[in-house]
Amino acid sequence: MKTQWHFRPLVPGETTRDPIVGEFFATEAINNAGEALVREGIQNSLDAAIEEPLHVRLFLATGQHGLSAKQAAPWFEGAWKHMGASGNGLREAPTRTERCSFLVFEDFGTRGLQGDVAQPFDEPDTKNHFFYFFRGEGRTGKGEQDRGRWGVGKHVFPRSSRISSFFGLTIRADDKGRFLMGQTKLKSHRVGGTHFSPDGYFGEQRTDKLVIPLTDKKALDQFSVDFSLKRKNEPGLSLVVPFIDADFSIEDLKEAVVCGYFFPILTGALVVTAETPDGAVVIDAESLVDVALSLGGEISQKMLPLIDLAEWAAFRPDQDFFKLNPCNPDRPEWADDLIPSELLPTIQSKLAKGERIAIRVSLTIREKGKPAKPSYFEIFLWKDGYESGRPVFVREGIIISDVRAPRARGVRSLVVIADKAIATLLGDSENPAHTQWQKDSSNFRGKYTNGSAYLDFVTHIVSNVIRCVNQQDEQADPDLLKEIFSLPKPTCDEAPPEKSKPRKLKKPEEPKEPIVIPPIIETKKRRFKLNQVAGGFSVTRGPDGAEIPKRLRIEVAYDRRQGNPLKKYDHADFRLEKKPIRLEPAPMGLKIVEQKGNCLVAEVVNINFHLTVVGFDERRDLIIDVKAEDENNDTQT
Repeated sequence: MKTQWHFRPLVPGETTRDPIVGEFFATEAINNAGEALVREGIQNSLDAAIEEPLHVRLFLATGQHGLSAKQAAPWFEGAWKHMGASGNGLREAPTRTERCSFLVFEDFGTRGLQGDVAQPFDEPDTKNHFFYFFRGEGRTGKGEQDRGRWGVGKHVFPRSSRISSFFGLTIRADDKGRFLMGQTKLKSHRVGGTHFSPDGYFGEQRTDKLVIPLTDKKALDQFSVDFSLKRKNEPGLSLVVPFIDADFSIEDLKEAVVCGYFFPILTGALVVTAETPDGAVVIDAESLVDVALSLGGEISQKMLPLIDLAEWAAFRPDQDFFKLNPCNPDRPEWADDLIPSELLPTIQSKLAKGERIAIRVSLTIREKGKPAKPSYFEIFLWKDGYESGRPVFVREGIIISDVRAPRARGVRSLVVIADKAIATLLGDSENPAHTQWQKDSSNFRGKYTNGSAYLDFVTHIVSNVIRCVNQQDEQADPDLLKEIFSLPKPTCDEAPPEKSKPRKLKKPEEPKEPIVIPPIIETKKRRFKLNQVAGGFSVTRGPDGAEIPKRLRIEVAYDRRQGNPLKKYDHADFRLEKKPIRLEPAPMGLKIVEQKGNCLVAEVVNINFHLTVVGFDERRDLIIDVKAEDENNDTQT
């Protein structure tokens, strides 16, 4: 048996085929090939995980860090004549003299590709992960409760290669077998006078033309060295994408990890290392905020508050949830009485104060031909002034990034679907790129009783809850929030405001001259927001378009009957640097430079800053004075 790349000649009359499954990942919701690779690769690894946390390693070697042509040559023997063939679908194919830049995707803590490596055809009753990964297209060995459904996610790897190829080295958890195989996805093409299939395989070809993986220890060890694999004897899968697309960058990969998988990272289910030959960054629950900050710009601005909410949501105890009444078991539809009337005032009050709330929503899943299953999902709400108001949906750790849901302006929201019954239903409705829920998906249509009603119910849940709560707000006592913030009372030296005397209004005389309307002067947007929270207060960035302050100076005191409370602050009341006063959660986008007595000073290091200070006596009114200390000072008390 000869080790090289093998392509199968077409039989006369066989259909000419141009693979297009990679185009499933060319959606507006996925910014680049790097994001598609991270989303699909980590999803597949999470499905195969056998322990927590799952560790994923992304290693990018480009330019002079890539393999020399001489080093790369043994791994592409038999391939170059096909890579250079006319009509093979490659737009910018490299030459055999180029250096080979590459990307490594390794998972640790998974079962690896189990199954008979020599199985030539699909056997429906046989679960063979190796077969489906290398020899199946549009078919998968995953069950209905796995995250993927379509059996095409693996195509993000050849799609990211200039030669549309990848290698896979796996060590299996069951038999400790170690195997190396490669695959390429070209178009049907001709070399010389022979027409060839699009599919090429790297491995050993048997006499019956079936290509099976390499098992030779020396060859596998050399492959691991050449492509900088970290896998030794650990079970899992190491994928190598040779001649990686030039658009790939380590920053894009880190961004894809932070934006796509922040929730399983925060819960401790996932740890990712993003690495180049110059250094590595570990992205875990401890470092996630720092990595998000390092990305800067709009990404930090978007992700930091969402991470803050998700971190709070990740480990909520059961008693913290407001539980809605179960919806109609035959057809899930929203009704305002799903929120128990006795809970409405509390939910409204907490939202108005800027507190985060957790809500559990119950429903019944009805798959045709199967018993009904009770299920639930959870939503987390935070009225922090988020102007977009677009909910974020997380199904079993995956961000479903293009759900067309109504927005709830001013509210940041997270919808978390983890229970298997509802997660399976929603997963069945997803497109191959896992960015949308689609009523007409072939995996979903006709499978569930009133299936589309479930998609509508989940998609509209945030807007319906907020609408219902706002209705309660409109009918609420107008003095409900009267005591949220108290203003400093006048000092003894200050004269009370003069009271105006009642007077009869006269009908205005007709003007003798035209009235000149003065120009409207646009008021300056406040550069920060001050909000009440339970036991304290929070300070966040102002509305979009507002100037970002360079430094914030915050003074705090309990209200007093006489005099200026801030000037008459008593150390016996509290000290910001001592318990029970605490900054919780940790400040984001701010560097604390002073925290003493009743004064706190923080430098703004990121435009999307957030500070929460709690631990004050809730029985006393709190006076807060915030100033932006630069040439354009704002004050809010």
